Formats: sequence, structure tokens, C-alpha cells
Amino acid sequence: MDRVIGVSWPRSGHHLLVRLLTLYFGSGFRYCDYYGGVENCCKAVPCTRPDIHLSKSHDFDLQLPQIEGRKYLIQYRNFVPSVVSNFELHVRNGGADTPESFRNFASQQFDAYRAFTNKWITSDFAANQLQIEYDQLQGDPQNGLARAAEWLHPGVPIDPARIADAVARVDGERIERGRVTPLAGAGVHSARRIEDFRFYAAPLFATLENMRLSREEVTIVFRDVLDRDPVAANMLNFQAAASTDALRRDLMASDEYTARQRQDPQSPTDKAHDT
Repeated sequence: MDRVIGVSWPRSGHHLLVRLLTLYFGSGFRYCDYYGGVENCCKAVPCTRPDIHLSKSHDFDLQLPQIEGRKYLIQYRNFVPSVVSNFELHVRNGGADTPESFRNFASQQFDAYRAFTNKWITSDFAANQLQIEYDQLQGDPQNGLARAAEWLHPGVPIDPARIADAVARVDGERIERGRVTPLAGAGVHSARRIEDFRFYAAPLFATLENMRLSREEVTIVFRDVLDRDPVAANMLNFQAAASTDALRRDLMASDEYTARQRQDPQSPTDKAHDT
């Protein structure tokens, strides 16, 4: 069996896939999650132990190397359901459970999500690795497990009966309002509807779907055009601008910008060009 480096955006079905692989391969499959680790975990990525077939990293600091010739199993998820699921863990770890807290959490999470996506989903390196998207794993778990098993153990025919058995009896879990509910032997179950989230509101979630800009990009444009930082409570909306140019045009069409121009006709951008 090959040694594979697991890279996953949090709450993208990594542990579900590991449980499926464990059921499929049995005791011959060895996994280390790095953060909790097996006994004598090396705490290194890539793992230095020859007996570990799959290791885990969320690459939070974006320092995980992309090593040519090494195999990676990459798991990811659409931003909106992932941020809802991650917020439940945030609450479980002591975070405030309020609409305002959720908005701020989502704003900050998007920066990390976009950086992860750029490195591990859309890059040329990632394109040559095995990528498993959460909805695909949920919608067709037998295919997802088969792809992962073949990636780990190439050249060995897949056993459809063992695949079906693993999918039917795998343990699951549900996280809501900071509480983890084990679902023993439940098989692969459908993810909950986003509309059932307690802070769901159609306009807010439409904004989340349209987010494009990082907090830093928004701040840079604000300082350049209005010579101030954006109001924190509105950051999420500004991140949903189509581009930094579109945000700049919107700010320059604002009453605040017009009033500033009356007081000082030379805009911040013009001043920068003069220096």
C-alpha cells in the first residue's frame, strides 16, 4: 500500500473517509491524524514512519510542502456549508453563539478558505493529485471510497462487496449548537440542510455564496479611496464585491467619497501618484 499525505479543509469529510478506508482495508490500514497522533507520532508532514499509509494535515499555515513524486489525497467543500459546520466547532470551543459572531467568523474564515483553495484545489500541482469533494463523497460514497482505495493501493482490483459493506455500516456524527452526537453504524447519511441553521437568512447566505475578496484586499481599497478602514460589521458585504476594481468604483460613487472630494479635490489615489 502506498503512503499518502492527506490534506483537507476542515469539515470536508476527512474522518468519514478514514473510517470508510479502515472498514474496507481492515487492520492492514494505518492512519495518523497528526493532531492527536498515534503512539510515538513523529509530528512531521510528510510522515516519517513507514507503517503509516495515510496522514492528515489541514495546512493551516500554508507551509505544507508540495513534493513532486509524492501522493496527496485532497478533500474540500463548498465554502457555505463548511463555514456553518466550522462555526459549530467554534461554538463548541467556547466561541459566542450569536448572529454577529457568525458573520465575523465567516468573514475571517473566507480568507483562509481562499488561500487553501488556491494552493490545494486550483493549482497545477493539486490537479495531478486525488481530489474528493464533500458533496460527491456524500452523494456517491461507494465511488468516493473506491477512488481513495485505488489511490492508496493501485493495481489491486476494487472489491465492490466490501465497498458496499463499509458504506452501509460506517459510523457517523452530527455537530450542532456545540454538541457532537455520535451516529454509530448509521452508514453515510445526508448532510443537514443549510436552511435549518439557526442563523440562516437568505440575503446573508447569498452574500456568503458571492464572497470573492479577502479582508486585506477590502481594507487596502478602503484606505486608498476613503482613507479609513471599513466598518467591521460591514466587512462581509464588502468581501462579496465582484473585484477590487468593482469595490473601488462603488466607494467612489458613495456620498462619503463625494463629500471628501468637496473638502479635498485631490483624491488619495491622485496624491499617491504625485509622490
